[in-house]
Amino acid sequence: MIRHVHDIRVYYEDTDAGGVVYHATYLRFAERARTEALRDAGLPHAAMVDQHGVMFMVRRLDLEYLRPARLDDLVTVTTESLARTGATVTLRQDFSIAGEPIALARVMLACVKVATGTAARIPLAWRAALAA
Repeated sequence: MIRHVHDIRVYYEDTDAGGVVYHATYLRFAERARTEALRDAGLPHAAMVDQHGVMFMVRRLDLEYLRPARLDDLVTVTTESLARTGATVTLRQDFSIAGEPIALARVMLACVKVATGTAARIPLAWRAALAA
């Protein structure tokens, strides 16, 4: 996957009582950025489900918080592939504000059959798009 950049504005609903982005919100931000990366590659999740009956599920996630994002910040999420096997892909997702890192994520996605939840090979077009 070529490097993909996605900007997300922090809204009130993303924050805690102190106006700081709630820790779980980073998971939503990461998911949105991954979805947009595939969509921009012409390979949306919905097509994977419709055409192949498979989908990606998070298998492992490591998220390190460096400094908080706050209400109205513009957070940039940069996504790139680190490794890929037949049924998994590992991505790095960097969160930053004005070029300053605020969080780092490493996400392993597993391709699974929608009907059964069992492992499946990543379809060829998605495999090519997710090549490290």
